[in-house]
Amino acid sequence: MAREATITQEAVNTAAEQIRATGAKPTARAVREALGSGSMATVLKYLQAWQANQAHPIEANIVLPIALQRTLVTFIEQEVATAKALLEADLALAEQANRDLIAESERQAATINELEQEATALRAEVAAANGRVAQLSSDLESSHQTVLSERQAGELARIELTRAKLQLQSLSRCEDEIERLRATSDAERVALVAAERTAAVLNAKLEKTEAQVNDLQARLTRAEGDARGAMAETSRIREQNSSLQASFDAAVRDGNQARDYLRRVEAEASELRGQLLELRTRINVGAS
Repeated sequence: MAREATITQEAVNTAAEQIRATGAKPTARAVREALGSGSMATVLKYLQAWQANQAHPIEANIVLPIALQRTLVTFIEQEVATAKALLEADLALAEQANRDLIAESERQAATINELEQEATALRAEVAAANGRVAQLSSDLESSHQTVLSERQAGELARIELTRAKLQLQSLSRCEDEIERLRATSDAERVALVAAERTAAVLNAKLEKTEAQVNDLQARLTRAEGDARGAMAETSRIREQNSSLQASFDAAVRDGNQARDYLRRVEAEASELRGQLLELRTRINVGAS
């Protein structure tokens, strides 16, 4: 279903007459700015209809002064040049804006790609750190089990030593066994101290690795947030690009229509030059 026009022939006629009353030329751009709405194609169509009604046939016997003829031809050529310059400037601005948005969209896409690569690398680092944490947790658990075993062995050795001491009070022949048990207890105590030191080292490594994991996870969260923000900005730029592309297409269509109008004006100017030449010929013949 075609969109209903927001302006009318009467509104264009009124605006054109008001512009002409101020001494300015009622061009399509000036009329559209005065109306404040409507497409350039619609304004141009109504303005051409108004201009057709304003035109008056030239009487065959009317002879224009040479100075006026030159002024009229110069004025038409200046209007054609002005219309061309305005149209080319508008098209150049629209094309530049479109190129700028395309460049910005490509830059945002490259930024998103870099953020995604960084997020992938961070995920790999987090996975590796989690693996190290799991290994350290396993080593720590094994160390805890070793410490428990050594402690149990030490407790048993102390029990045995106590029993030996009790037996020593009544049996002197158990001294050798007591010495052996004491030596065993000392060795087990040394092993227990070594195991506790190992457990402390593993605990320190585990805490350091957990801190690294927390830092990597925080960096990953920030990177993902930056990626989401960049994607939202890219979506907004793409929407602006689509809107500007639509405006650019409309400007191109208006430009094509304006070029057709300029061709008709140039044809009329050419015809007027022919009429002026014919008038000069008549004047020269009459003078001779």
